[in-house]
Amino acid sequence: MTESITLDLEQSFGELEECILVTGPDRVIVYANRAVEQLLRVEPASLVGTTTRQFFADPGQFEQIGELYRSPDNAKARKKPHAFEVVRSDGTTTSVEIISAPIFNSTDTLSGYMFVARDISKRKSLEKKLSDIALTLEDALEAISEGFAIFDSDDRLFICNDNYRDLYADTTQAIVPGKQFEDILRFGLKSNQFDTGGLSDDEWIAQRLEKHRAADGAVIEQHLADGRWLRISETRTRSGGTAGIRADITELKETQARAESAYKNLSLIADNVSASISEIDPEGRCVFINKTGCEWFNGSSDDLIGTFLQDRLAWKDREALRPAFQRARSGQKVDLEVSLRFPDGIRRDCHLDCNPRFNSRGGVDGFVVLINDITDRKKTEQTLAELYAITSTRKLGHDEKINEILRLGCEHFELPFGIISHVEGDRYTLTHAHSPAGELVAGTTFPLGDTYCILTIQANGPIATSNAAQSQFSSHPCYELFSLETYIGAPLFVDGVLHGTINFTAPESRKRDFSAADLQIVRQFADWISHEIARQRDHQALMDAKINLERVASIDDLTQVLNRRAFLERANTEIQRFRRSKQPFVAVMVDIDNFKLINDRFGHAVGDEVLARFAASIGGALRAVDVLGRVGGEEFCMILHETHEEEALLVCERLRKKILTDCQLERFGQTVTCSMGLAAATPADIEFSSLMQKADTALYEAKSSGRNKCVIYTSRPTSAGTDRPHSPGAA
Repeated sequence: MTESITLDLEQSFGELEECILVTGPDRVIVYANRAVEQLLRVEPASLVGTTTRQFFADPGQFEQIGELYRSPDNAKARKKPHAFEVVRSDGTTTSVEIISAPIFNSTDTLSGYMFVARDISKRKSLEKKLSDIALTLEDALEAISEGFAIFDSDDRLFICNDNYRDLYADTTQAIVPGKQFEDILRFGLKSNQFDTGGLSDDEWIAQRLEKHRAADGAVIEQHLADGRWLRISETRTRSGGTAGIRADITELKETQARAESAYKNLSLIADNVSASISEIDPEGRCVFINKTGCEWFNGSSDDLIGTFLQDRLAWKDREALRPAFQRARSGQKVDLEVSLRFPDGIRRDCHLDCNPRFNSRGGVDGFVVLINDITDRKKTEQTLAELYAITSTRKLGHDEKINEILRLGCEHFELPFGIISHVEGDRYTLTHAHSPAGELVAGTTFPLGDTYCILTIQANGPIATSNAAQSQFSSHPCYELFSLETYIGAPLFVDGVLHGTINFTAPESRKRDFSAADLQIVRQFADWISHEIARQRDHQALMDAKINLERVASIDDLTQVLNRRAFLERANTEIQRFRRSKQPFVAVMVDIDNFKLINDRFGHAVGDEVLARFAASIGGALRAVDVLGRVGGEEFCMILHETHEEEALLVCERLRKKILTDCQLERFGQTVTCSMGLAAATPADIEFSSLMQKADTALYEAKSSGRNKCVIYTSRPTSAGTDRPHSPGAA
């Protein structure tokens, strides 16, 4: 594109807020306005000469756009906006809408395309939000367990859920959007839906309309002719309408009556039982609860009766109990063990018995729930089971297992701090720690005498205190320094030698004393930690041996660079990476000039020293990502990563000159030089051997044309049809 055309485009489109891209017939970008930088996070000038492929999140869509170039006369495809997900240069994505127009020259030949791109991410987000709001409203109404209805400012039905229609089954025919509230009431009276309590229809409707129009949130109890009771609460909407909720409270009224009798009969006996005892109606409402249950559910009987006790539990606990209550409602006796966190803040492992109570018709009238606290027994069983799972899994590493055991110990003993220590002489060092906010840091050291752990080591077994102030621990320096009231710990022995300790502590006293089972559990923790430390040492020794073996197998003894086998394995990996990523690299064959003369004249010892210096000089000058290997006697090969030919030539020239100073030995006067052949990787190089052959051909040209030079391989036809390298000349 000429400079004048580019200037015209800039004058026409440079200030537009929409993205303008102009491409040639080959899809190469020839112009991009400044709005491109805002949309794609890239300098417009840097796009010229490239394609838009890099910005398509779906490569298939890039090919889809290509149809425009093959059918420029397809007006329908040209005018249709296309929406795509694009990837900006900073890695973020956005949605764009693209409109295209072909550009024809004076001979009606397609000379390119102009694309107008707009960011539609905000529009798409808004459309999704509006759709979600509509769906959420519908779902919310149906999710409400009570009947729900909204009447507009003219008192016409706007919307209601199915539960509302179910409550007034005899009036369903009249419950349609647009129907007046009063008309719905009159239809219900004609259908004998309501119990008017002796009032005339007009009197009853007048009273009901008065409360309905007040819509002040007051609770209304409505008696239906079939004996059901409804609780109604209506409030005013912002638009002047009325929103009302109706719940069937028939069972609640009946339950309240039964609860008065049940409470008198059961309270005296139940209040003296240490377990929680409650009676629940079929809907889940509490009709009786004993003293222990009140303590656990953190309320008085007046607070709890008539409420759903399960609603006071966390949602996960409610879900765990749901199947049990469903079985009890169906008449089955339920017996299960479950862990629940009660409203008093304590999590208890419980044995739950749920016994249905049948009415005279054989139906379930409710059920009695007996909950026994089995926390101590269950906790020990669960801790031992989890300890086995942690120590036997292959999915966790050594440190991860140790950290998990510390976490498990803190949970079991209900203490905030867990520590693994290493003891050397009189120094106590934290190696692993578990704490609520990371207060304990691995690597921290203390004098051993300032810790309770010296008592553990002296006892040669587990020790514990739940109230240091009332024990021998109160006179220990650790109590004065850190005020730790609770401690339980055990020594760690690795391969029969004292390694350190494991301990769990808290600054507060423990509500329950440690039991004999607790001391056995901390001993189990210590045994497994010792086992993991021993395994970690063995594993590290094996890894060190493996690394040494791999190094011996892949490193050339003399030059300390990769040997031929290891280098070629690495080189073929680079070829495969190149075919995936298209990141350029250059292979360089390097040969020491006249090396045979050095060996013949000065001996192999001198030759070996030259090779070692040569490899050290080149290796020390390469980047960490580059690769160097010895592939023959005096032949080396380099891979210059993410490097083009011109850059590689500069690197090689620098290395060639470096050899002239680094590899000269005082014992002989001969100048050590080298020749290099360079070959850049191309898509045709499926195996590294083909690229290595090209570099070797260039090396041959360098040596045959005078040595001490660097030659780049280029493929060009000759009269004989062979490929020859191209030499830029000696440095």
